[in-house]
Amino acid sequence: MIVPLIYEDLTPAEKAWMCNGCGPKLNIPDLVPDWIFTSACNAHDFGYWLGKSAADRYNVDRRFRANMLALAAKQDSWVARQWYSFLAWRYYAGVRLFGAKVFSFRDHYATREDLVREMREDP
Repeated sequence: MIVPLIYEDLTPAEKAWMCNGCGPKLNIPDLVPDWIFTSACNAHDFGYWLGKSAADRYNVDRRFRANMLALAAKQDSWVARQWYSFLAWRYYAGVRLFGAKVFSFRDHYATREDLVREMREDP
């Protein structure tokens, strides 16, 4: 029986390999600033790696938007809440427009075996 991977089960090394905060893995610092969204961006990176179908990508993107809007809503000032909500919608639009290029379209959800193999191939 295949046990599905969940983000919380990843080791710190696995998270570091898979997740880079907000923006593409281009090694360009602050191309897309994390602001308050690091946790939402890392969970989104995991969802994109986990992959499978276009419907899955849509759901990962919707969770990303919801996570960012929840972080924005926790801010102390009205101005900060509005600013981060604006950014959340912009980041969401960015992944909807450009994310398909990096989403892992697969015939199955990725497994721990896939993760071990991919980490070995691309350290």
